[in-house]
Amino acid sequence: MHVGLPAKATPARQIRIAWREFVGTQQRRQCRIGTLRGETVTNEFTLTQTQTQPSPGMLAFADADGCASWLRAVPLTNIPRYYETILSQLKRLAEVEFAPRERARIAEIMREPVIFLHTELARRYAGKPQPAAERESEASEQALAVWHALWTQYSACLKPLLEGDPDLLGVKAKVLQRGLWVGKQLMLVYGLARRLPAPAVWQELHAYYRLAEILDCAVTAVSDELMPNAIGVSCYSTYCHALLLDLADPCAMTVRQIELTDRWLAMWARKVFPYAQQRETEGPLIVIDLEAPNGAVLLPVGPRNPGEAMRYGYPAKIVTSVRGRLKRLASGANPAELQLGHDASVEACTALLTYLDSRWYALPPRRAGGDAQAKVELCVGGLGAAYFRISGRTFNSQDLLGRLSYQGTQHLATLGALTDYDRNKEEAEKVWAWESWQGNYDWTAATLRRVGTGPHRWHLDQLVVLRDDDRARCGFVTRVALDNRGELSVSLKLWPGSATAITVRALTTMLVEEPPAPALALSATPDEKACVIVPPRTFSAGRVLRSLASGPERRLRLTRLIQRGADFERAAFEETPA
Repeated sequence: MHVGLPAKATPARQIRIAWREFVGTQQRRQCRIGTLRGETVTNEFTLTQTQTQPSPGMLAFADADGCASWLRAVPLTNIPRYYETILSQLKRLAEVEFAPRERARIAEIMREPVIFLHTELARRYAGKPQPAAERESEASEQALAVWHALWTQYSACLKPLLEGDPDLLGVKAKVLQRGLWVGKQLMLVYGLARRLPAPAVWQELHAYYRLAEILDCAVTAVSDELMPNAIGVSCYSTYCHALLLDLADPCAMTVRQIELTDRWLAMWARKVFPYAQQRETEGPLIVIDLEAPNGAVLLPVGPRNPGEAMRYGYPAKIVTSVRGRLKRLASGANPAELQLGHDASVEACTALLTYLDSRWYALPPRRAGGDAQAKVELCVGGLGAAYFRISGRTFNSQDLLGRLSYQGTQHLATLGALTDYDRNKEEAEKVWAWESWQGNYDWTAATLRRVGTGPHRWHLDQLVVLRDDDRARCGFVTRVALDNRGELSVSLKLWPGSATAITVRALTTMLVEEPPAPALALSATPDEKACVIVPPRTFSAGRVLRSLASGPERRLRLTRLIQRGADFERAAFEETPA
């Protein structure tokens, strides 16, 4: 069977340089270098240093034991410096010739500092609005770079594995599983950064699994101290972990949901196996092409003329686990006893499990509009922007002060045409400018790609106003993704009711009244009752909001919180007499 390994997975390098040339020694009997308690130790003399970082171009260790000793002495207080130290050593390690087994041992030791950097860097970029700011983009690139540098060490062991290196025969399953695990971690980084995985990453990940099949170790169980809660760790389970994580679409998930899904898949991924032959099934199947530059897809049936690279996974078992937990949560069980975590709420677990069920087993609905591309305009910026785009006027609470009394109303009436003057409109047109987008768009949802650039940054659960040729509508962002060409795409959920901009003030028994706030009233439809969109932290059950319009006063008593977005709250209400 021919192995189609990508060039990146072939570790043979044009030039090999002995490690002794980089540790400053000659051909002596034995020379080891390590750093203990701030001192660089050799077998000839001790040289006290003021820092644990090696000199530029020098490898700080000669074997796995030396690597462990050196890592214990590297301070963790300065994260940027620690990152540069780890990355430079991994890059230097790739240029130095090591026995494959020793290289694998060193890579095993280097996993822990790379995981530490992964966590620290994620604080800067995970879930941030897109396009990312310079600091956020730099952090995500650093995370990708350090994982790729570690992946290179495992990739350098692939050729010796194919050639039957005797030192690797006993650990071939572990080496390949670790390589697949690094690929899975890269999927995690891409998802946290709201980016689509690079095709080369998928190609190398597929090559790792194909090699595991060829070497007959895809199902061999391995241990992993860094994954104490994982169950049935093997090459195939780690590979399916990456596939299922991507199939869940991290670009449409919050950071917390991505973390929980990754944790759960460590226990559940073994329930899906990538078979080489199709089997009869009543439900959908997961189709994987080992030669494709992408992950798995969920299809109702397999391809008619499959090639040798096609694999088929059946999600029935994992979905049974998901639905069983949903049923038990509904009956009063807590997440901890269902192995969902002590730090997860019932509501959060229920919402995420429902979402995963839809991603792993429910086929996506076909859009009525087909492949027709619609051109629309979008605007974001919270309720201030939505109020402006729906009403055509900017919201300014100072303009409403005259309406608090009869004398103020009479005064405004004497101003005539000046009452229509909007002093902030010109600035609002610049700050809340329309952006051009195109894609699939229907009454309830839209999947769009931005045309050119724009001033806005996009994030999940963000209030958005969409304008087409006929009307302006409101909704929220359900997915944000940046592809490898730097093009931004979003998915929207659109509310069916027509929006009306209103100004409201909360009724209070205190002497000092609360300031007015912008809001949107969504009209009732056959599918949904009327509701109101208010600023964050406004909702409180039973709270009464009164409108400040020039017409008859409306009083809205908030009854139920329907949705809490990133920059809005959507609540049901009842009208009460003024």
